[in-house]
Amino acid sequence: MIIILTGSTSGIGWETLKGLYPHAKQFILPIRNLDKAKTLFQQLPDQKKIRMYEMDLEDLNSIQKATALIKEEFPKIDLMINNAGGMFPTLSKTKDGLDKTFQVNHLGHVLLLKNLLPNLIEAKAKIIQVSSMAHHIGTFNLTDLSLGKSKSAWISYGSAKLYNILISNYIASQNEINGLSGYSLHPGAVKTNFGSGSGSINKALIELSKLFFISPKAGAQTSIHLALTPKSQLENGAYYVKKQPKSQSKIASNKAYASKLWNYSLELLEQMGY
Repeated sequence: MIIILTGSTSGIGWETLKGLYPHAKQFILPIRNLDKAKTLFQQLPDQKKIRMYEMDLEDLNSIQKATALIKEEFPKIDLMINNAGGMFPTLSKTKDGLDKTFQVNHLGHVLLLKNLLPNLIEAKAKIIQVSSMAHHIGTFNLTDLSLGKSKSAWISYGSAKLYNILISNYIASQNEINGLSGYSLHPGAVKTNFGSGSGSINKALIELSKLFFISPKAGAQTSIHLALTPKSQLENGAYYVKKQPKSQSKIASNKAYASKLWNYSLELLEQMGY
């Protein structure tokens, strides 16, 4: 199994990598900090399984460059896990001038997915989006889909996690004929460095609540379950919690919104030269 995984150097992503390591033929790992990754990955056996590509979700050009290399080196990709994400202060911008929560959690992964779609179709792949129960507080504001006007870091994060589910649903419905399947999940309330860049008040609240959080290893279990379970035993397009399909929010289940978001994202990327 050839697996591409984002956010593999910490938290849930690192535990997902370790959990899937015995089952993978090759890992494709887009990495923001290569030096950190090289040191961390020394803990893993059989380094030949690891192929790293320098990529930063805050920099669309880096995604474009990385995927150009990946496309050539891996004609077939069996599994994509879009795990990287985070909550950032409102008005935080990326190198591309977009809202950071929007780009890191959503648009960067859409560009990754768009560029590698032929490789995924070739393998009849699974695409797994790590979302959150926070999607229930998310909104779908047709006048601000890029979240640039949002005044709440929590609402922005919830909206971005809502987008993860909508994209998963779109992939599941539109590409089933191509053999692709899409799944989204809530990993649980996990004790990671989540929210470290979200602003002082939100950061303090998150740190306090972590007293009740589960471990990253426990949080990775639903991702690992979806990765290893045969498609015939999974529900295409479903949102999973504790390895079981659960109800999505009404907005997340809206097929028209899913299509609108996908098309909006592609149009925005095209406007920016991607």
